[in-house]
Amino acid sequence: MNTKFKISRLIIVGIRKNYITTFHEGVNIIYGDSDTGKSTILELINYTLGSKNIDLADEINTSCHYVSSEFTVNDKVYTFKRDIFNKNNPIEVYPCLFEDCGNFYPDKFNPTSAPSNNGLDYISDFLLEILNFPKLKIKTSPSKANSQFQKVSFRNVFKYCYLDQDSVGSKSLLENNNWAKSTIIKETFKYITNTLDSSISE
Repeated sequence: MNTKFKISRLIIVGIRKNYITTFHEGVNIIYGDSDTGKSTILELINYTLGSKNIDLADEINTSCHYVSSEFTVNDKVYTFKRDIFNKNNPIEVYPCLFEDCGNFYPDKFNPTSAPSNNGLDYISDFLLEILNFPKLKIKTSPSKANSQFQKVSFRNVFKYCYLDQDSVGSKSLLENNNWAKSTIIKETFKYITNTLDSSISE
């Protein structure tokens, strides 16, 4: 799984102007006073990648239309666009820079929160595909021969890339109080590091 996944920009499209955060190669440090939007930047990135919910500041609620994030995945550029007011609306994905989106018709995918009765694939499956991650299912009870299987999603993988401020130091970080979720989280780590036991997956 030799993959490069880099965020280039976060664009909050506003009524009067756009709010743009640019990221550079290497470590990027977001700093500032309390309640100035540092966490919101990360939450919006996560939201464009399909997370279920986001808490929006009043300024965003009253002055913004939607949010876009621009990524480079294995040398290909993608722009993800998502409605910030209706979390169940499809996520639009463009094969270009944000400024060029008007020249392309987007592919549309369901976010994690959306029902699957509209004929669209989920954004998770698309992300795993462009990241060259194989799609597979893992036993929820690895020691049981008749265990049910659960599909590994991008959200499972992304848990090892993104921690919000409420999760850091939390005793429930690895969902130890929920054996099914805890198993998937632990086995996903093996999946990422290519050490997963093939006998518990399909």
